Amino acid sequence: MVSLGTGKTVSRLQQLLKGWGNSKFLTLNSERDIIDRFQLTPIGEMLKNNLRDEFVRGDGETAVYEGGCGLSLNENLQFVKDAFSVQLPFGIVTEKILSNETIPINESIKLKLPTGSNLSRSYFVSPSSSREYMYKTQRQRKIWWMRYACDPGRFFISDPQQDNHSRGQSTTIQARLGGEEVTLEQIELIPGSEFRDELGDFHVEIGRSGKPIIPDVIRIRQCVELATLQILLDAYEVGGSSSVRIHRKLAPFKCGIVCLVEGNASQMNELYDLAKHLCSVLRRSNVTVLDCTNVSETVLAKQLHNLDAMGVPFSLILRLDSLSNGLFQLRSRDTTISETIHITDLPQYLLQIITN
Repeated sequence: MVSLGTGKTVSRLQQLLKGWGNSKFLTLNSERDIIDRFQLTPIGEMLKNNLRDEFVRGDGETAVYEGGCGLSLNENLQFVKDAFSVQLPFGIVTEKILSNETIPINESIKLKLPTGSNLSRSYFVSPSSSREYMYKTQRQRKIWWMRYACDPGRFFISDPQQDNHSRGQSTTIQARLGGEEVTLEQIELIPGSEFRDELGDFHVEIGRSGKPIIPDVIRIRQCVELATLQILLDAYEVGGSSSVRIHRKLAPFKCGIVCLVEGNASQMNELYDLAKHLCSVLRRSNVTVLDCTNVSETVLAKQLHNLDAMGVPFSLILRLDSLSNGLFQLRSRDTTISETIHITDLPQYLLQIITN
């Protein structure tokens, strides 16, 4: 049991962190109140990039534009305004590269990053509706985290903090992990009058009169590495390292293809050609596929275990019979149940169960 200076006990969280100290996704060192030597593996980088893409994509209701790298917020705003003739509300996503930063996870633990990135999504809204939009954004962000979690009940919104000198307020999205409360992202409502240094002379004309107004800003800030760590800890706490239950939309590889060795060399070569064809079909449909080595029936369980540990949600198992009848087994990581489907159902069927 590790007791920190704040009086909080973080033994379970430390156990989770140590469990990920040498995984297929990352390496790290966890000692008392500092997590350091944090490094994502190539598959961990794929997970991070998928998570980043989901953040950038936004909620679907409000137009969100990805800002240019190296440009100030005001420069991005002027470009978006000139190029798209925007109307309120709209959002801009910017990214800041981190170097040798220490990110607080909560009051007790900090994450030390040699390199990393902070994502920021700024919504520009009318001052008359900014409070209502702030509450809506909080709910959406909590639901966003719940959508990708193994345990949706672990997320909550902290009590809002009011700015005594303006209409501004801030809150955070947090998760309960290993008996600790972990801060995942911050949401702020910033009055336009308090944001002039970044807004510059930016304004938006509204109504028939074209009256110019300075919008309020609702800003969401997230460290991508911390978000990636949370996704992994959530999966580990629920399923353990033997079955990493990463959401199928975030999983680095959506599908693994396994060929069972059970015939002569010429037959197996035909089966390998079929596997390569299926890989090509799925990849052309933007389904990331892990082309596994051929295995025998006796080591099939070991290969599937390896795919589960990599968070691969589905596996295609090809046998010699697949050459004659076009049928193969589609196995689910989460249920370990296999169903028989026909080659003509790919990739539509797999895309449907991945995206829904």
